[in-house]
Formats: sequence, C-alpha cells, structure tokens
Amino acid sequence: MRDAIQTALKAAQKSGDKCRVSTLRLICAAIKDRDIANRTAGKDPVSADEINEILVKMVKQRKEAAVIYEEANRLE
Repeated sequence: MRDAIQTALKAAQKSGDKCRVSTLRLICAAIKDRDIANRTAGKDPVSADEINEILVKMVKQRKEAAVIYEEANRLE
C-alpha cells in the first residue's frame, strides 16, 4: 500500500496535478507520523491494515470539517 501511494505521488508530481500532490503528501506525512510513533513505542512499522485505518480516519476528519464549515456558511 505504501509503495502504491509513493508511486501515485510521483505520477501526480510529473503530471503537475497540485491538488493530488498535496493530498498524497498529507497521506504520506500521516503514515510517517504513525511510523515514528510506532518506532518510539518499540513496535513494527505501519502495516497495510494500519494504513487503511489512517485513511479512514483522515476521510472522517475531512467530512466532519466540511459539515462544520457548511453549518457556519463558510464554504470557501
């Protein structure tokens, strides 16, 4: 899963898709943060299942933020 994300990031950079590049960089950063947390706790690097959990959490956060902004009439 990690390799697929890195490959997608490289492809997005080559194509010049700024939105996709920024999104994939956020995902990579979240995965690296979890890797660091696991390393300091003496655990193994992030597995594919944990990557899926990270992605689900990120989607949930974005959806909740979108709802909050819509309720506050701040659609920008």
